[in-house]
Amino acid sequence: MSHFPAFTFQPLRITAHLASGFASANPWGIALDGLLASELRGVQKALLTGLGHQTVGAMDSDDPPDLRLPLARCALSPTWHWAATCSQPSHPGIRPEVHTWTARVDARHLEQTTSYLPKTVSDRQGRYKAHRMHVLVTPATSLTWQAVGDIDAISDLLDGISAIGKKRSQGEGHVLTWEVVTADVDEFTAAHCHPDGTLGRPTPIECLEAHPELRTQLGMTGLRPPTMHPSRRAQAYLPQARWAT
Repeated sequence: MSHFPAFTFQPLRITAHLASGFASANPWGIALDGLLASELRGVQKALLTGLGHQTVGAMDSDDPPDLRLPLARCALSPTWHWAATCSQPSHPGIRPEVHTWTARVDARHLEQTTSYLPKTVSDRQGRYKAHRMHVLVTPATSLTWQAVGDIDAISDLLDGISAIGKKRSQGEGHVLTWEVVTADVDEFTAAHCHPDGTLGRPTPIECLEAHPELRTQLGMTGLRPPTMHPSRRAQAYLPQARWAT
């Protein structure tokens, strides 16, 4: 593990106590490095915007810079990743529930934003049609991550996060409290495994050369935020889906 000099890194266990559950299309949970990067990017963007500076979205850059997260780096492979796992729900194996959200255009709002409206605005077709969409919600009272990081800096960033996952504005993924404590495991385990010892994050092939018991199905995926950027994709062993039995 390589460390930034300003941080004090140690194996950690992070727990989010939830009101009910969380919504996510990702089959292996929410990545801790993604949560921290999103919060830090939001803080930096607000600061730069307040100073009158323009910001460029990570996906709009050919080579997006890596934020200075309070996490160690695992450099066992040519494509490095942050030493942090994805979330594991309090009851692994429970299948997600299908919730539904709807949306329709507010005609009164349209009247205030245009100088002309047709006699009727159809909610069955066209650009203003109503939507009825499904979202997968995993029931859970808590989510747990492991990581190698700075306990104070991580706690400070997480304090600003009140909801995680998708459809947060509709009440999904509401976080009641965060808990960040030291973990009695070695750095490799904290960086790659769930508390139950299973593979806890997409992991490059080179990382598991000495750990064949952790090898799973291989696939192409993003290894660090922004995970959707092509430069972040690599072949990796994939964690088990959170609803698998």
